[in-house]
Amino acid sequence: MPADMPWLPLREATERRELRPLALVLTARGIDNRIDWQAGTWRLAVAEEDGVAAARELAAYERENVAPPVALVLARVDSGWWGVAAYLAVIWATMGLVAASGTDWRGLGSLHAGAVHEGELWRLATALTLHADVGHLVANSVFGGLFGLLAGRYLGTGLAWLGIVLGGTLGNAMNALVRPEAFTSIGASTATFAALGLCGAFLWRSGYFRQLQWPRGFAPVFAAIALFAYTGTSGERTDVVAHLAGLCCGFLIGLYVARHRLHLAGASAQRFFGGVAAALVAGAWLVAN
Repeated sequence: MPADMPWLPLREATERRELRPLALVLTARGIDNRIDWQAGTWRLAVAEEDGVAAARELAAYERENVAPPVALVLARVDSGWWGVAAYLAVIWATMGLVAASGTDWRGLGSLHAGAVHEGELWRLATALTLHADVGHLVANSVFGGLFGLLAGRYLGTGLAWLGIVLGGTLGNAMNALVRPEAFTSIGASTATFAALGLCGAFLWRSGYFRQLQWPRGFAPVFAAIALFAYTGTSGERTDVVAHLAGLCCGFLIGLYVARHRLHLAGASAQRFFGGVAAALVAGAWLVAN
């Protein structure tokens, strides 16, 4: 090629070695090229008449050699077992008190829509600890423990259970708002589905599945909806409205936690979150009595 032939820069790099593979691609295609140092940077250039063909070859090469995105690893904050143990202790102890005491615990703490409308807001939290019978209690122990364990591992025990308690309480509030005044309800299932929504939103919004194709990137959300459909919509005494409300409230809390990275706040913050969760439930019962 004549020395005075004009050259067209196609790529720039801070180091020469970054351009060598691209120069080899062009050379293999029979396109003259050169790498020069100009104005503080390395440039890969070709003759102007070869510019279109060279750009096409480089674009094809770069499409075929895109590095796969780095997969995020699910990092555990803690084991999650302490929160599950505390949850089981509370709901089983409450069942024992209901059975052994002469106090009308269900009358004091059940979710009664009319009473909530009149200002007895403690019922939104106390109802989460009450159950109709042992079968009801066992079901919520299993699913609440499972979803709570998952949330505790990846959000941290304290933050996870604060989110679960808040999600269950807000879910009960939504349920009471749309029900007639005579409606009553008890059970931890609203909080159980809040835990499910919390996990799904947190895992999705944190980008743990972002390296997959976009339908798979929504896998945590789809999984939460599928589990809700499978476990939260069947049964003679199933309160679907409460379950859905808990799921939605937990989902919104999960989005907030992921956005503000609260799970990275540290061990002392986790203890604080856990203390607030316990205080909300204990305080509600103190007000009820």
